[in-house]
Amino acid sequence: MHNSSAITGNLINRHFKILAAVTPKEKRNDMAALSKDAAFWSKISRKYAADPIRNMEGYQNTLARTKSYLNAEDSVLEIGCGTGSTALLLAPHVAQITASDLAPGMIEIANEKLAEEKLENVTFKVAEVLQHDLDNGSFDAVLSHNLLHLVPDLGHALEHIATLTKTGGVFISKTVCAPESGGFKYVMISRIAIPIMQLLGKAPFVNFVSAAELQLAIELAGFDIVETADQAGLLPSRYIVARKL
Repeated sequence: MHNSSAITGNLINRHFKILAAVTPKEKRNDMAALSKDAAFWSKISRKYAADPIRNMEGYQNTLARTKSYLNAEDSVLEIGCGTGSTALLLAPHVAQITASDLAPGMIEIANEKLAEEKLENVTFKVAEVLQHDLDNGSFDAVLSHNLLHLVPDLGHALEHIATLTKTGGVFISKTVCAPESGGFKYVMISRIAIPIMQLLGKAPFVNFVSAAELQLAIELAGFDIVETADQAGLLPSRYIVARKL
């Protein structure tokens, strides 16, 4: 039987490593990684837009659960919006949605879709997580689907997301996670396949954490976990709804 206090202690220690202050060199490395990833995602944006969603049932379930937390009066921010499909589907259910992505190529396609949809309450912009500010006030809901495993500094990203979320507002995320038990498939993907693809310019920066580590990081950033759900895939994904304290 596992000692729960020991497990919690290990998670907290891991989390403080995630949240540790970075050196100027590490900040430069993060900026370089983001710049490289922006170019990567822009380069594949047209192919990404043309490819069908791999798990349509899972996507629709995520969309439905997310809608259930949104109100017609809400101001919403989606970070890592890709080509904008989710933002456009959620737009009729909220007052205003701002959706961003670090890749200009993705936002170019999102704006093309917006022109076709003719929705007046959607704004797309190029920005990475830390480039969002409070000039227009905080948001009732902040969304980040399939993003958190791609950011160089998870702790800093979550702390900044907390500043963008109104007290009592929700942060809704879906994140590819490391399996709790590891396993051969995870080792092959994370330590062999992805590094080789990155060397070839065919994969972005990736930093997998376990679902337990992710939830703890979200809580320590100032949120209370409201709902979680798991989705199977090549690697598991954790859907989390958290309320800003």
